[in-house]
Amino acid sequence: MNIQLRRLDPNVPDPVESRRSATGRMVRFIYALGVIGVLGFFVFRFSAPLVFLSGPGIVSAPREIVSVPYIVQVQRVDVAPGAKVQAGMPVALVRSPQVSETLADFTRALAEVTTREAELRIKARLARDSLDAARSRLRIADDNQRRLESTSNPDSASVAYRTEVYRERAQAVQNAVALEAEADEASTQVLRLAETRQQIQNQFDRTEKEFDGGRVVSPIDGIVATQIARAGETVVAGSSIAEIFQDGNVYVDWYIPDFRLVDPQPGYRVVIGIGRNRVLGTIGEILPISDTFESRRSSLLRDPQRGQVARIRLDPDVHPPALNSTVNVYMYYTDIASRVAEGFVHLFNLD
Repeated sequence: MNIQLRRLDPNVPDPVESRRSATGRMVRFIYALGVIGVLGFFVFRFSAPLVFLSGPGIVSAPREIVSVPYIVQVQRVDVAPGAKVQAGMPVALVRSPQVSETLADFTRALAEVTTREAELRIKARLARDSLDAARSRLRIADDNQRRLESTSNPDSASVAYRTEVYRERAQAVQNAVALEAEADEASTQVLRLAETRQQIQNQFDRTEKEFDGGRVVSPIDGIVATQIARAGETVVAGSSIAEIFQDGNVYVDWYIPDFRLVDPQPGYRVVIGIGRNRVLGTIGEILPISDTFESRRSSLLRDPQRGQVARIRLDPDVHPPALNSTVNVYMYYTDIASRVAEGFVHLFNLD
């Protein structure tokens, strides 16, 4: 059986030309996509600042610094970063030679005050007990002087006798007055020393109670931050042993860029980007400070970004993101763009 092939028949497609045509269409399509992508990137890059204002932010919360007013050495840490703690829960156990020395000084001062108080009590007791004898001596001296002066002829007595009588009375008066003053002053000093001793005792009790054997507890309910002391570390007075974020009061500190068309104001709605998720929030207040965002997360490849800080409150139905995480905040300049963004978030369930 003979089959006749017609290779030059115009009605029969050439397979080589067909493959070339399909490949050309694919190359042109990829090239067009590339051109459109590059153009779209530049259009978005240069037109986005005219639609919305964006800048970085930090998820944070009010924090409490856990510290002690002494130089201490951390013996044990009872919490870990990210752990939830309650008020009064132990955070660490420390020891402090400074506290031991302070308590020893108080004890020494109490011993000295007690000794001095005992000496004054003895002195006051001796003065009071000797006062009756001194007064009796004064009465006898007064009687002798009175008899000497009441005689009809005082000059009949010798000069030595009269001198002895007057000297005895003067010494008796001086002795009685000195004992009375000594007893009164000693009693007054005893009262003052008793007050001083009580003050020292109160300082001793307060220092011992505040140190509490080296137990450091959490002042509030919250979450332990990442910065925490380690066992064996020496911490100076006032330095942080741990930082605790207050539970249930999460906000976002937004570092507003300097270049903006409209200044953010309290009450403006914003969109917060956390990874692929988007959540909604409201600007609560504009803080009268400017801070450097890279002060917390520095970069060698770009200049530090400074900006005024706006505090953003999340919507009540929004699950708060992780503390200390970095987010992107977007504030749209028009209500239409803001509603479109919020609708986009709800439509694709990005929250």
